[in-house]
Amino acid sequence: MPPMVIEAGLGPDETGTFAALAAEAAALFGAAGTPRGRARLLAAARARQARLRLASLADYAAVPRREPGEWARLWPLALASGGALFQPAAQFAVAGEVLREWAVGAPERTLRVLALGCGAGYETASLAITLEEAGFRFKNWQVDIYGLDLNPEAVARAEAGFFSAGELESLTPDRRSKWFAARAGGGVFKAALAPPVHIAAGNAYEPAAWPWPPPFDLVFCRGLTFEGPPEAPARLAEVILEALAPTGFIFTAPGEFLPVPSGDLVLEERAGVTWYRRGQRRVKANRPHTPKRQKKTPPPPAAGEDDSPPAESLKLAEAENFLAQGRPDEARDLALEVLSACLERGRPAWAAWAFTARLEAAPGRRPVLGPERHDY
Repeated sequence: MPPMVIEAGLGPDETGTFAALAAEAAALFGAAGTPRGRARLLAAARARQARLRLASLADYAAVPRREPGEWARLWPLALASGGALFQPAAQFAVAGEVLREWAVGAPERTLRVLALGCGAGYETASLAITLEEAGFRFKNWQVDIYGLDLNPEAVARAEAGFFSAGELESLTPDRRSKWFAARAGGGVFKAALAPPVHIAAGNAYEPAAWPWPPPFDLVFCRGLTFEGPPEAPARLAEVILEALAPTGFIFTAPGEFLPVPSGDLVLEERAGVTWYRRGQRRVKANRPHTPKRQKKTPPPPAAGEDDSPPAESLKLAEAENFLAQGRPDEARDLALEVLSACLERGRPAWAAWAFTARLEAAPGRRPVLGPERHDY
């Protein structure tokens, strides 16, 4: 793999060493597969190298191979990232609406929600507030929220439930006072007011080791594929489909698509928010539902296939030419047009999505989906 811009600080004798370390990280955790992911890994490795007072990166790279426990000390640094409650707010609002509509025809009053890559509790706390405000427990529903994250330090923060004053600024005063007990420098989440939240450290790509059994009615898995290797989206889709209830829902980060190999998921949109729904039957809220004859719709393409119309394929080919000519911003604009068209059709073209991943590595390009795309 040729050196990327983020790796420009590596010496000639360090490039191969770091490439091997990044490959191990990708194989073990499905991460460090993009420029941003490798940048985090490199910064973490440098920090650990300094902490252990080792002379070179090569000396440090030998440590996790010799002592596998070193990964547990390296990853909290590599995965450290910022976050915020209810970001983006529209996703949580739509998720609450979708679940209220789904609840009308649900056979049992149980709701199980799983947040993969939940981070330091921003996602699980936001989901807990959303579902409590939606009135599920008031209607005698059993609601459980489960959060899994690879970073044990993030899990510890989520369990503590403390959020700084800056992290609470995005909330309305009423929400802040109702849901958080004031503490020096911030507030602690009032877990007793919300549905039970269960947090654990674990790998999203290893479902056999998850501490909770499926199925789950709602899965949040936002941004897990942005920093993974090329095979990460297909693997994550496979894992989630195995864990998803027959009428469940999946919310990914804005602009993040899963290459679903079957016709079992439908991509839907509301108020600019997209999500996946399992199954073809749809229940309307507060009115008798008589199933109508279903129209035959072709299943979405398998991972690796492309069903783009000719006009979109031509735009993608033109974007490839721009990228080859060193004109990444023009390639970006065409890629956005293709992705927008894919969203309108409800069937994202995997060739277009793969192109945006290659565009990430292009020097001098503007972010494909905005600078905030990795912060969910």
